[in-house]
Amino acid sequence: MKRRPVTSVVSGDTRERILDAALQLAAITGLRKFSMEEIARQAKIGRATLYLYFKGRDALISALVQTELARYFAGIQAVIDRYDDADERLIHGFAEAYRLLRHHPALTTVLRVNPEILLPYLIAEDSLALNLARGFVDSAIRDEDMPDAVRAQFAEHVARAIHSLILIPGGVLGLDEPGGPEEYARRFLIPVLQDLTAKAFER
Repeated sequence: MKRRPVTSVVSGDTRERILDAALQLAAITGLRKFSMEEIARQAKIGRATLYLYFKGRDALISALVQTELARYFAGIQAVIDRYDDADERLIHGFAEAYRLLRHHPALTTVLRVNPEILLPYLIAEDSLALNLARGFVDSAIRDEDMPDAVRAQFAEHVARAIHSLILIPGGVLGLDEPGGPEEYARRFLIPVLQDLTAKAFER
């Protein structure tokens, strides 16, 4: 049996440690004080080692965002996969999506401390965050759940709901109460799903 090269194991561990340190720092300070020197200190590595993995601050932030997005969508998918019923998938998938973002330590800090850094990704005519959310919702809808004719509309509806609820928290909807996101989905998403599906089948 071949042994895995030690260098690849160390390399993977070091990269993961850097990203973990970057996430912890972003959760504490936001992105304004997000320096390579501080991340190297947090990860307990030398600056030269850090630059072997990431050429600069922007490259590190990009890698961190990609890693967290992958983790986010995988977490939602894991919840969706537990349910066979379309309504239950929507209710619990939406609730998981909301909670993962609402309680993400780095995201909540950045939105509070220096939201302007995220504005190009969040609020733009071609919003990366909205596009990714729309695409994920569309991919998570099974063929038997909804006709193709209305999938894109419903995916955008759900993506925009998550988008606005995270960017503008609070209000009277009780989303942060126990069972709040599930209740929101039952009251405001399931009826839309049912209406769009019914009208599509009438055509």
